[in-house]
Amino acid sequence: MRRALELAQRARGRTSPNPMVGAVVVKREKIIGEGYHSRAGHPHAEVVALRRAGDKARSADLYINLEPCCHFGRTPPCTDAIIQAGVKRVFVGMKDPNPLVRGKGLRALKAQGIIVVSGV
Repeated sequence: MRRALELAQRARGRTSPNPMVGAVVVKREKIIGEGYHSRAGHPHAEVVALRRAGDKARSADLYINLEPCCHFGRTPPCTDAIIQAGVKRVFVGMKDPNPLVRGKGLRALKAQGIIVVSGV
């Protein structure tokens, strides 16, 4: 999670109105993909990290400092990308306070059998 927070800091001052988010994909205790949300309208951290991990993301763990979005905005829902990648477990720093998300992203992942640990 510390690495996800470090990555999120790289976008300080450039993501408004969105929050700063970092993501790390880990498999067998090795980082296989990482990313951050660089600016509003660009791919979110989870998507960047999963793209970098490629097929290795299947059955991996994902660490993100904020609950993944589950709605369409300027980008598609990150929950869809996480589900499609076949991630096994998701560790989340905090639930998203945005009313469009607020717990819905975590529920969407759990409904697909993904293990979710929140408040890390």
